[in-house]
Amino acid sequence: MDSDYQYRLTFRALAAEARECEALRHASALAEWVGTGRQLTAKKVLRPPDVPEAGRVLGVAVPQRVRTAADVPSLHRAWTAAVAAGLLEVRRDRAVPGPALPGWRSAADDEVVDNWARALAAALADTFDDGGDGAGALEIGRRALTVLATDPTPVGTELPTAINWAMLNGSRTLYRTYRDSERHPAEVVLELLAAFAAVTGEGGQWRISPLGRSGLQILDSRGVELLAASGAPAGTGGVFQLKITPSRMRPACWRRVLVPASATLGKLHAIIQVVFAWNDDRLHSFQVGPRQYGNPFFNMPYNEDETTLAEVFDRGRTSISYVYGIEGNPYHDIELERLVEPDPATSYPVCVTGRGEAPVEDGPDRTPFDRAGINARLGRLESLEDARRLRDDVEVILVDAQGEAEEMTAFRTVLEEEVSFPVPATLQGASVTVVGLTEDDAALELRARCQGKDAEDTVSFADLEFRQGTVEAWLQAGYLAYLGREGGPLTRPPGWDGLYR
Repeated sequence: MDSDYQYRLTFRALAAEARECEALRHASALAEWVGTGRQLTAKKVLRPPDVPEAGRVLGVAVPQRVRTAADVPSLHRAWTAAVAAGLLEVRRDRAVPGPALPGWRSAADDEVVDNWARALAAALADTFDDGGDGAGALEIGRRALTVLATDPTPVGTELPTAINWAMLNGSRTLYRTYRDSERHPAEVVLELLAAFAAVTGEGGQWRISPLGRSGLQILDSRGVELLAASGAPAGTGGVFQLKITPSRMRPACWRRVLVPASATLGKLHAIIQVVFAWNDDRLHSFQVGPRQYGNPFFNMPYNEDETTLAEVFDRGRTSISYVYGIEGNPYHDIELERLVEPDPATSYPVCVTGRGEAPVEDGPDRTPFDRAGINARLGRLESLEDARRLRDDVEVILVDAQGEAEEMTAFRTVLEEEVSFPVPATLQGASVTVVGLTEDDAALELRARCQGKDAEDTVSFADLEFRQGTVEAWLQAGYLAYLGREGGPLTRPPGWDGLYR
């Protein structure tokens, strides 16, 4: 079949080619084999005893000893494609036929091609884990297809070399994601594209197919939208059961917690600090694939407060790492064990069990596991988190100040930048209006210029009371903490992003 004729293939022919590609044939066969439902492991994959049977259904060789379906690439790829195309659904700990299965053979051509593209995107994201939204993985597929679409197409050993150069011409992160494979990455991506009929041929004679050209256009135009369309992050409205285990610790120590899927990595950091009775005095970070998340004030590449657990554990990921600077044992494994239905009578997060004594940060002692005490502190987590954020903001304010005089100036500067004066306040129960700030160099304190009945011209800024939830109340609380004085209840200003600049 010459190339001119291939370009004239109708959309119907493309849909037929998509439906009959190996990946979707295997995906639909798996979905039919599931029948009324199959029990899954806690990690949402086939149980080891079911893997050989699934392999026989697909005609795929399965090793004599297999730990998980992920050890059989063609089977794992079919599973990923089936879920992404809507042929399979994972409901808690069971796999059931998806909404697309009953009408799969008679589905409209545009629906088939769309599901094919979703499945291809999911397989790329699963194979090349970029630790984020999958954009890097899709870029790997797009660049490989672009090389194959060149005229003339490289052949023999020139093809993997050309694909490697295409990845090298991207970012360092893209190339690291591409190279993170036990096999030659060009062989891996070509094998994947062949399973989706995006390329034809074998060995060094690969050619892009009409379906592959269509896929290249879809990746160019829709990108990460394909991954979002193939299913929102699993369990967005649910609760994750996580097991947190400091690695290499003897005797063993771990905690099991239930956390809303909507919680951020920053929230999970606060939870970990509570369940192990730590003081949040050390640097920390999360490792999600090749991406590192943490507090942006400490120049972390990705912001932990902008990424939810639902996003982190999307598309089959079941484990991440947490690094916290306790000497000799900084690494922690965080394993997603299962998704549970929220209990309206339960306040989350909650620690359900644990084992072992946690190491104390500054000494040889250990803290015994106290579930009741942990949950009492988790119940106060919002106020504890606000206290942590307030400390972070105070650090930002004082980062370049040297000496008390400069520190007063730093507070005044930030307050004048962040607060739109005049603002209302109370002074010993009387209403006043704060119109601005000055510094008392002799007393080394901030003073507020006030207007109001019986109000003095200037008063100590520390003696005022502001309405909770305002930026001025928040920053005054930081100022009081700096002075070593107790403030009132903390309420982070809604819609205010703090001082991460």
